[in-house]
Amino acid sequence: MGRYLPRELRIKLYNDVVALRRSGLTYRGIIKEIYRRYGVRLSKSHISYWLRGVHSPYNGRLIPSLELLKPSEELAYVIGVKVGDGYVGKKSRVRKGYNDVMIGLEAKDREFVEEFAGCLAKVLGRKQIRPRFRDDVGKYVVEVESKTLYELLRKPIGLDRLKKYVEHSERCVVAFLRGFADSEGSVNKRGYICIYNTDQRLLTYIMDLLRRFNIESTGPRIHVQRRTVFYGPRAGKKYAHKKNVSTIYIRASSNINFYRYAVFTITKKQIRLENYVERTTRMPTPPPNHFPANTPTLILSIN
Repeated sequence: MGRYLPRELRIKLYNDVVALRRSGLTYRGIIKEIYRRYGVRLSKSHISYWLRGVHSPYNGRLIPSLELLKPSEELAYVIGVKVGDGYVGKKSRVRKGYNDVMIGLEAKDREFVEEFAGCLAKVLGRKQIRPRFRDDVGKYVVEVESKTLYELLRKPIGLDRLKKYVEHSERCVVAFLRGFADSEGSVNKRGYICIYNTDQRLLTYIMDLLRRFNIESTGPRIHVQRRTVFYGPRAGKKYAHKKNVSTIYIRASSNINFYRYAVFTITKKQIRLENYVERTTRMPTPPPNHFPANTPTLILSIN
């Protein structure tokens, strides 16, 4: 091929070579057709390496580039979790042949981490990913290697970069909101719902998306001031918040609409919302499941 081509183009060439060979084209015919389509002249040896599996432009990346990352409800949920409690990062130690970056989640609620792991598995085309419990932090953890997801979700988070995956369809919007609310949401014993984050611009975007489902909210308001000291019981140390923590509040009049699109991942939270709805009105029948994940009927949820 002479010069080094971008991965995205090599992936297209590879896929076309495989398809053309399956259609019965000879090596000479494949070379001519690839040149006609892309202006790239492949050698017979290169085609042979690809067809025999000696080399592949995928190089172990299940999703080789952002260009090939397709919008889905599972991906929207993963994005929602990441801009909340999830994380991406680079490894301190890198093994040859492995990605040096990962995406993960730590949380006390097993259902939440299992849901995230299930969505990751579907996005990456992997078999079941099992979370593990870390005694040192008292949390369930799931972590997988994915350079493509790292490139999508690395800091600083750009909403414009994410919107085509979040707003791909109504169901993707709901899945994103659910992931974010699972990460950053709270429902008290009386059934009132609020969502926290340090990024007011992100919270304003969340409010706009909620409004699409006639779910009204107020805020964002600063809930915890930057440099406020708090005590970490596990480490037995005092810490200071590095940023202001802001909150949006779901209006009580919108709880019914919230319930129509919301079944909690975490059972105790779901029960609190259901109890509120039962106290205030005849409980509506939730819509059919339109987010096929690990939990039976999950659409939008608050942690």
